[in-house]
Amino acid sequence: ENYYDRNGRKVNEPHNLNLGTSKSNLSDINKQLKDLNITVRDLKKSVAILEKSNKGAQGKNERPKSDPNKVYDIAIGNSMIEGDPNAPITIIEWMDYQWPYCAKSMGLIDDILKKYPKDVKVVLKNFPLSFHKQAMKAARYVMAADRQGRDKYLALHHKVMDNYRGLKQNEDLPLEYAKELGIDVEKLKADMNDPAIQAQIDLEIKQMRTSGIPRLSVPKFLINGREPQGRSLEVFTAMIEEELKKK
Repeated sequence: ENYYDRNGRKVNEPHNLNLGTSKSNLSDINKQLKDLNITVRDLKKSVAILEKSNKGAQGKNERPKSDPNKVYDIAIGNSMIEGDPNAPITIIEWMDYQWPYCAKSMGLIDDILKKYPKDVKVVLKNFPLSFHKQAMKAARYVMAADRQGRDKYLALHHKVMDNYRGLKQNEDLPLEYAKELGIDVEKLKADMNDPAIQAQIDLEIKQMRTSGIPRLSVPKFLINGREPQGRSLEVFTAMIEEELKKK
């Protein structure tokens, strides 16, 4: 029952109108009819406002939908690359080192790179979520490892992502893994505090925020600029094959 249904009954209820023929009675009747018309008009306005408000609320609760044909122009810049840098197909992934869905997607990326070693490169971009308190520091550690070689970066990237749960109890856990992987720990600690590394992470965050992508979430993938409609080997393979035919 809406507002009009509840209150509109008053308009239809019998009113005590004196239908005498005197001028004063006619004046009273006209006044009452005028008041009733104002009431009806106000009720209709209220209903229109409520309906508009409800539609707006429903729209806010709906998950934004991505356009599978829209191409987002995202610069690779100085972001890290896994795979052949000269590969014709570019997969961009935004990630968070404390998010289980990002950790789960590692297997998908590994499978794609094994299937298309010369055709696909993966550009890794950071998007640490604000409620993951250790994710930003983990990203800085991993980014800093690249200054000792891309192989060191990728090794630490995989190690930290595979053990993402441990970061909540120990935000410096990447240092332990770095030692295991033969990374110079003291250099890593110094490099991760370089403002240039934080600036690179901030740039990658800004790239997604200003991209126009309707739903900002991680992991977020683009394949040659288009957002895949699903995260499976079948979906990614179909898109990659489609892009290869264009070459």
